[in-house]
Amino acid sequence: MAGVFGPVVNVFLFVDDLETATAWYAARLGRQPVATQDQLAMFELGERSAPARLTVHRSDEYNEPGLQGTVAYWDVEDVDAFVAEWTRNGAVAHRGPKTVFTGERLCQLRDPFGNLIGIRQAPV
Repeated sequence: MAGVFGPVVNVFLFVDDLETATAWYAARLGRQPVATQDQLAMFELGERSAPARLTVHRSDEYNEPGLQGTVAYWDVEDVDAFVAEWTRNGAVAHRGPKTVFTGERLCQLRDPFGNLIGIRQAPV
């Protein structure tokens, strides 16, 4: 059906220091990248039935790190526990956590490299 979004399958974050960002995300995600190149590192996330990818990409003449870009939201079991863990490791709560009108609990986190990561907890 035209105009209907499918699931998020890849989110790109642009960073100035790829090696440091790759190590930081590997520690936060509890896994190593499945692929690396000079300009990027790819992490596989999600379940086999609904795979997704987080790609950390070296900033270049086309894309820079920062808060102006798109924020993709990833489902998590407990927004508050997630925020606590990530902020202990250098992330900053940018917007939220808060419960929105739909009953979802949302938060935007700013990673140490200037990017936003959105997280979402389904309504109870």
